[in-house]
Amino acid sequence: MAKREGFFLNKNTFSEVTAKIHDELTKTKATKKEIMMAELLLEELFIRISQIGGVPEVIVKLRKRFGTLNLQLEYSGKEYNPLVEITDYDEEDEDFYRTVILKSYRSKMNYAHYATKNIVVIHYHDSGNKQIYYTLIGMAAGIIFGLLIKNIAAPEIVSYFDETIVKSFRTMFMNALNMMIAPVIFFSVISGVTSITNAAEVGRIGGKLMGLYTLTTVFASAISIGIGYLVFMGEVPQMGTVETSAAAQSQSISLLSMLVEIVPKNLIAPIVNGEMLQVIFVAILFGICINGLGEKVKILHDIIDAMNNFCLNMISLIVKCIPLIAFLAMASLIINLGLDSVFLLGKLISAQVFGSILMVGVYALILIAVGKITPLPFLKKILGFIPIPLSTSSSNATMPFSMKFCTEKLGIEPKLPSFSIPIGATVNMDGGCFYLAIASIMLARMYGIELTPDILFTIFITVVALSIGAPGVPGGAFVCLASIVIALGMPAEATAVILGIDPICSMIRTALNCTGDIAMTTVLASNENLISKNIYLKN
Repeated sequence: MAKREGFFLNKNTFSEVTAKIHDELTKTKATKKEIMMAELLLEELFIRISQIGGVPEVIVKLRKRFGTLNLQLEYSGKEYNPLVEITDYDEEDEDFYRTVILKSYRSKMNYAHYATKNIVVIHYHDSGNKQIYYTLIGMAAGIIFGLLIKNIAAPEIVSYFDETIVKSFRTMFMNALNMMIAPVIFFSVISGVTSITNAAEVGRIGGKLMGLYTLTTVFASAISIGIGYLVFMGEVPQMGTVETSAAAQSQSISLLSMLVEIVPKNLIAPIVNGEMLQVIFVAILFGICINGLGEKVKILHDIIDAMNNFCLNMISLIVKCIPLIAFLAMASLIINLGLDSVFLLGKLISAQVFGSILMVGVYALILIAVGKITPLPFLKKILGFIPIPLSTSSSNATMPFSMKFCTEKLGIEPKLPSFSIPIGATVNMDGGCFYLAIASIMLARMYGIELTPDILFTIFITVVALSIGAPGVPGGAFVCLASIVIALGMPAEATAVILGIDPICSMIRTALNCTGDIAMTTVLASNENLISKNIYLKN
């Protein structure tokens, strides 16, 4: 029978109670396969506990923590672990098949003994949002810790924590990420291309993808310039003066030279130097050639798939440290800028956030107009994904999460995200557009540059070009901002004004970058019938 504290399971009530447990399991987000596994393990564990352990009754409880679903079995008496590994047994043993089943799912179960209570936990459903919860907790804890250490600890301790501990962990984390960025993009893109066996289909899907990314980049650049012009059209503090004519004569980034430099001089240099556009070019070329050779190079298909899985698992292992990095980053932010910086980061931050919200609205319209699909499930689900790019501040580091989100939450076939997300992480920087355009306009006004149509057009073209080649790592857009500042005739030192709040800007622009990549992947998936509408529409 079922009571508030759990289900009391014994030999006499087994059928009745397990039926009620089944009804409760079906109300959760677990799949049919997961429910069947949970019920199988529950049955085998109970039989083993009651027959070998001699326990007459077991209390079964359903537990939910951070979206992860567990079945918890509790029983009193002396210590008895039904999960103890048995190596010396054969098919003649009465417990043989039960032991085989329990050994097969050993990773899904845990045992603990407290005083006179035995507890066995069956993990039957893992939440994809677990990392998000931990990251949010890390960010909140970082804010609290930053406030405490700033107001209680001596300045020397605060300085040591910020300059030594935070900087050291952040450097190690980013070095580990940068180590894997080029291999992840290389093998993901090849895997995506080889999964689309028709060369014409690769070109068609790739053309549509680049068209969508270019469309959103142009929209983002135009909207950001409009917002920047309106926000900073009033009085602003003056840092210096620059002649408008000098700014107008400055050359913007050459799109032609960028296209020419996509083709590398050798195969190793792009990976060593971190030239992501060149890495993507080589990967696409490799993928097309492998497809052209067909069954002759089947072993290459297997190697590519294996290396792709290896690289994704490697970077997934590295990003398990994100909650710690989020804790340290928020603590450092509070120490350097104070609590007010979290809420009131000035006009630049406000404009960037407002522009990002508008751009998400543009994505929704594109989902309707081009993807022919309702944007509501996307908008609802993407809110739960945002903390990941906020904490990594890196489009490349977020790639494994983006691809997993596309397949598991939106129901997109894996071959498309493995192709589109790595490319988007390099060429689709909508968040960078808002940052670069708004910051450039603010600095131009601070140096007395008149925002003529020629100047605004120069900013527009330069922002579009830089957003295509901006590195998808923390601080990458800040380097690009220096290029625009110089192009407008201002000294490079002008960017120092924004340096203090760049970590926050980086968080916001990365969140929009990743949202844009996922949104356009969803549009293309719907357009190409590569999406499961049942999963997409599921809450």
